[in-house]
Amino acid sequence: MGAVNLDQTEPTTTALRKMVEFSGVGLFETTLSGEIRYGNDYLARMLGFADSAALAADGRSADTFYVDLRDQQRVRAEIEARGRVNAAVYQLRRIDGRLIWVCERGTAMRNELGAPIGYVGSLTDVTDLVETQMRLAQTEADYRRIFERATEGIYRSSLDGRMLRSNPALCQLNGYATEAEQTIGVRDIATEWYVEPNRRAEFKQQLEDHGHVKDFESEIYAHKTRQRLWISENAYLVRDADGNALFYEGTVRDITDRKAAERAMRDALSEAESANRAKSAFLASISHELRTPLNAILGFSELVLDLTKSSDDQAQVNGYVQHIKDSGDHLLALINDILDLARIEAGARNLETETLSASALIAKSVATVQPLAQEKGLELVVSDCAGLRLLADGRAMHQCLLNVLSNAIKFSRRNQKIRVSCDRQDGLAAITVADRGLGMEPALVARIGQPFLTGSKRQSTDVPGTGLGLAITHSLLEQMGGRLDIISEPDQGTTAVLLTPEAL
Repeated sequence: MGAVNLDQTEPTTTALRKMVEFSGVGLFETTLSGEIRYGNDYLARMLGFADSAALAADGRSADTFYVDLRDQQRVRAEIEARGRVNAAVYQLRRIDGRLIWVCERGTAMRNELGAPIGYVGSLTDVTDLVETQMRLAQTEADYRRIFERATEGIYRSSLDGRMLRSNPALCQLNGYATEAEQTIGVRDIATEWYVEPNRRAEFKQQLEDHGHVKDFESEIYAHKTRQRLWISENAYLVRDADGNALFYEGTVRDITDRKAAERAMRDALSEAESANRAKSAFLASISHELRTPLNAILGFSELVLDLTKSSDDQAQVNGYVQHIKDSGDHLLALINDILDLARIEAGARNLETETLSASALIAKSVATVQPLAQEKGLELVVSDCAGLRLLADGRAMHQCLLNVLSNAIKFSRRNQKIRVSCDRQDGLAAITVADRGLGMEPALVARIGQPFLTGSKRQSTDVPGTGLGLAITHSLLEQMGGRLDIISEPDQGTTAVLLTPEAL
């Protein structure tokens, strides 16, 4: 390929030449082999030359400027097929190595026989346009990736409550597989989404007043599954150039787990405060319970000392001594309960499982509390429990049954009946103790098993006790693989069911 002779291809008129030079596009003529027969100044500068003369003097072929020769082949194939190319966009490499984007419009020159002999056309530098489009495409791809992969729900909704756009996270939260399914499914956000429909009105009012909402928390229904969830929304009211409201855009974060944790923390705090109140009540109660027998011991001891010095009435002395013994026994029982509960809570109470006869266990326990029942004129009615055997620690079961029987006696009115029976419940052996005494309030029944509970205020003042018995019973039964069930109503009595594994 030789140098281009521009004299052979100059326009015939000065006016035409000026139009070509000031057209703002690069004009060219090449041979079929790519020899540049003509190129105007604009084309020359586009390719990195000073002017058309420098381009002509360089003498390189047109195909040397292509970054990808397949672009040249594509252009020529289109000209051959359609007679021209209207807007082929591709890259060229300037002589300084910089890459530019151009848009080509061209056609083939033909001889008298119609055979192609070369190409003519124009090149427009569209580098800025293409790079802008590429940046926009990249930005759109970035936003699309964020939209698709965000773990928070992203949405656009209409002013009247229809879902216009939603990302996969929001679709998943609402139980939908696709955006299209959700868009069709959600017709009125206020009534179909929010558990409290007025939340939508509050949401819209804040947007109207401030243009945005932040951390707007609501309970919603997952639209398709109807599962109740808690969400936090951040949203904006989008307006047009004239200030007219167009739609809402925002994000949705599932805060159900956080709400559950907050609720659990509140419950734990409430339980801790309740436990503190119970402990305070226990301290007040135990101080009274301890002082009473101690005062009795001290008082009767002084009387005994006085009588031994001045009286020969042995019967009176014996009576005082018995009071001292009874008070000491009561004091010892209190201390044992406190120590027993401490051992159980520390896991230091060792239990040994054995096969127990329910009938024998009940008979032994009833015999122990019979004197207490007789003092109040109470009748202990025991059903036949023959054939029922338990897998439990004998001493612990005796203690549990004694605690329940003692409570039944303590809270029963005079001349009532206390019934003891056996059956099977939930695959476990069950011993039931039922009375018609004072009963308990529902709030206390729900807290059975917590130490220091002594019933209602009326009960705690009318009937002494530390509230440790049922806590010990509850803990021991759980350690033996069973449980304690309590059914009670104020003034209707209490039914206590001791459940343990059955020996088959």
